[in-house]
Amino acid sequence: MATTDLAHELARTLKESDQFKHFLKSKEKVMSDANNHKMVREFQLKQWEIREAQMLEQEISEEKQQELERLYSLVSINPTAREYLEAEFEVSCMVNDIQKIIGEAIQDALPIGFEEMNS
Repeated sequence: MATTDLAHELARTLKESDQFKHFLKSKEKVMSDANNHKMVREFQLKQWEIREAQMLEQEISEEKQQELERLYSLVSINPTAREYLEAEFEVSCMVNDIQKIIGEAIQDALPIGFEEMNS
């Protein structure tokens, strides 16, 4: 079987997985309610903002950290929002595992000079 055929089969398998189906259902629930959608969106945007600052090694203000904690508290007590975030995390873990497996399989294909970075 050609490599691209296997990739398409993997994509189909992912889409048909229980985790992905659960994610889509929970996403639909969140999207169907404006308040839930707004809450999850605000939480994820703040989370992204803080992650980006951390990656750039910027200092994160106490105010931003408290805002994220406040938003997390709201999300965690809301069953619909919490279910969505848990489902999203499961799918993300599944994709990360696949990326790791593929990355390990092709690590010898790294351009010259990058192999030290992967050690």
